[in-house]
Amino acid sequence: MGHWLVGTECLAACRFALSPLVETVAAVGVLAEIRPEPWRRHWLATHQPAFRAHLATAPEPAAWLAARRPSDWPAALRLPVPDPDADPRLLDLTAPALPPALTELLDWTWQHVVGPEWPARLRALRTDLTARRERAARHGWPAALPHLGPQHRWLPDGRLRLTSPDLPPPPHPAPALLLVPTSARHGWLLPDESHTRLAVVYPASAAPVPGPRTPPASLGRLLGSARAELLADLDRPRDTTQLAVRTGLSPAAVDDHLTVLLDARLVAATSTAGRYYRTALAEALLSAQPAG
Repeated sequence: MGHWLVGTECLAACRFALSPLVETVAAVGVLAEIRPEPWRRHWLATHQPAFRAHLATAPEPAAWLAARRPSDWPAALRLPVPDPDADPRLLDLTAPALPPALTELLDWTWQHVVGPEWPARLRALRTDLTARRERAARHGWPAALPHLGPQHRWLPDGRLRLTSPDLPPPPHPAPALLLVPTSARHGWLLPDESHTRLAVVYPASAAPVPGPRTPPASLGRLLGSARAELLADLDRPRDTTQLAVRTGLSPAAVDDHLTVLLDARLVAATSTAGRYYRTALAEALLSAQPAG
């Protein structure tokens, strides 16, 4: 088991990168998940039948995925470290040294699933990294990225300890650090071959594509405008700070409204502490509202 300690200077100099390839890998992981998270149900109903039909014609990648745990196989792909200056609108499948069958699966997933959604995904990922930059500036990186994965730990002095069975001994000097948001359930580490750069892929949000934020007027009359807006904003898991930034409410007011929505079973908490999403009951309530 390898451990890297990332110091505060390295964290201060870190950059974010947006990667179509990482997000395509994340989408394959979600589509292949046996027990997906509940807030993904509508997206899966749209895309999973075609994905499973395609996988049935491709036994090699199907066997490769089945032989690995969902939390492990993205790291096993040995993807290249994303370039933070590259155009995030373009998928490059030429760099990874992947078996042709896996390359074909990623290309299919991009063409049929991720590519058509990419503008919305890109907006969601950019929103996430902007919010984390702002929180890091105000409260420090442990507050901005508290949940990087169960194997990683923030130390009391502000350093980050990264743990992975595939990590070599830590290099000197410290590598350049990249933070890569993704909609995957689990993050992973991507060191480059020279160990001069390290990408930390972290789960930004669970839902693949955000829905419209504007709540129906009828829902505002029923719940109150603030609770209706919060419910519309919980199309994917968010924490109190994100909701406060997006709605303009104070964190205390967000907490109060969430308590009411939780009691009404319109909102549920994720397994990651402090993050909430709307339930199937809330989805039914929203879909039943008239437009306008």
